[in-house]
Amino acid sequence: MIKLKNLIKKIIKTDKVLDKQTPIFLLSILVLVLRIPNLFEPYWYGDEGIYLTIGQSLNKGAKLYSEIIDHKTPIIYYLARVQTQLNFRLLNIGWMIFTTIAFYYFAKKLFKSVKQTTLATFIFIIFTSLPWLEGNIPNGELFVLGFVMTGAIIISNTDYFKDFLKSNLKIKANWHSVLKNSINLITAGFFLGLGILTKIPAILDLAVFFTIGYFTFTNNLLVNSFSNNLKLLGKKIVEIGLLSLGVLIPILISIIYFVSIGSGQEYLDFGLLYNFRYASSWQLPFSNQLLIFAFTLHGKFIILTGIILFITLLKKYFKPHVQFILSWFGLSLFASLLSNRPYPHYFIQLVPPLSLLLTLIIKNKFLILKNFLKSKRPEINVIFLNLFTESFLLVGFIVVMILLNFAPYSTSKYYLNWYKLVTNKINNQEYRQTFDYLMTDNYLAAEIIKASGSKNMFIWGTNPMLYALTQTQPTGRFTVSFHIKDFDAFGETVRDVIKKEPTFIVVMKNEDNNFPIFKSYLNQYYLPNNLQFEHFTLWKRKYDSHNN
Repeated sequence: MIKLKNLIKKIIKTDKVLDKQTPIFLLSILVLVLRIPNLFEPYWYGDEGIYLTIGQSLNKGAKLYSEIIDHKTPIIYYLARVQTQLNFRLLNIGWMIFTTIAFYYFAKKLFKSVKQTTLATFIFIIFTSLPWLEGNIPNGELFVLGFVMTGAIIISNTDYFKDFLKSNLKIKANWHSVLKNSINLITAGFFLGLGILTKIPAILDLAVFFTIGYFTFTNNLLVNSFSNNLKLLGKKIVEIGLLSLGVLIPILISIIYFVSIGSGQEYLDFGLLYNFRYASSWQLPFSNQLLIFAFTLHGKFIILTGIILFITLLKKYFKPHVQFILSWFGLSLFASLLSNRPYPHYFIQLVPPLSLLLTLIIKNKFLILKNFLKSKRPEINVIFLNLFTESFLLVGFIVVMILLNFAPYSTSKYYLNWYKLVTNKINNQEYRQTFDYLMTDNYLAAEIIKASGSKNMFIWGTNPMLYALTQTQPTGRFTVSFHIKDFDAFGETVRDVIKKEPTFIVVMKNEDNNFPIFKSYLNQYYLPNNLQFEHFTLWKRKYDSHNN
């Protein structure tokens, strides 16, 4: 009888635990359902084509940056070593389910309310899964989110984070707690460092977690005695130092690795320094000098500093978790605008704080109505200030989007075309062509190239998807012509083509640079394929005896 009672208690306890997990279980199912069409997409997206091409080259022994290059930090290319687009998409789906779960539990630490946490996570899923911000594509930003949210979950279990949320902070020295706290901070920093090694703007996600220490100190500055303030400042500096140490570990490992394989200088040039050049090369679509200054690095820094100071000076009106969300939104918007390019996937980095911010706005609107009905004037004033600040940041974001001529991808067309495919209302060729104008040409050419068994190819122009689709390697280091032109690597490119003697060369018809030395070599040793393509010419080598 006692055993039966214990069993019933265990069942009831387990049932309660499962009930608590129901929201995140359903939300994870939603991620999976929304991403099913991702698995049906053709090889159409340029950046994904570059990632897969480089991943395939790495699998065949090429050295990243010295023998095959792009201008991003390395982790995205190693993730793309999964060989095929289908594998890459499956990896991305699993990654985003994990990331969504991590976001849910971190949001729960901020809100404490299941309803608010569920709402924030739902918004997060919508913006990271739908095509509006290219959420259907395994871009670097989505993988960065996974690393950042893992770091966030670990940080949320440290005294560093718990101190921040306390209203009356008391400094205690417990060596067991200090050791555990230190290990967690270093580990969290390690994951944030992996985020930076996936895409450089993630460095501003690191800055977000530095603000926890900053706000903990400033929020308690007038409450504590001078000696306690010194102790608190010292503690926060040490904790930020431990977090920074964790960040440096994977970065130092990556430097040692690339130096050891003879690609150290190239890693510095292409993986790290090129990002600064890339960020400053975009032409803004307006001429107003004040606006232009606002979009410079200095201008954005001044605006960001103003936001942080506003939150700091009016700290008694903002709860710590609200300070964190507002500062995260400001820093993430800064990160998304580093290059001022209106590319939708750049704003994926903004989605976590945007989801939290929208949840705060909805929550405060209901609170104002509730307190207004109860005639609680003081509470209404504080809530109104919170709502005004949150709405001001949201409106600022919308204005930025309008100024940059931001245009999200269509979601309705994406799912409608997929529905037509699975219900046989359109065929595969028609479906592929809805993604990109090159698809019909690419898939026809791929059949010819694959049948030849060729391992190398050269494409003069921008069509990296064809490398990935045919699983061929570029003859040289570059996957697209704009890198060849950017680095003035014309001579190097011709030498690589001559050395590899690829069976096929593709010349894009929209490539505006004639490249005379290359054209001379092409006309001497290659003939255009009999099959005519609308957007490029497929050239085949005259003499197969020298082919790879």
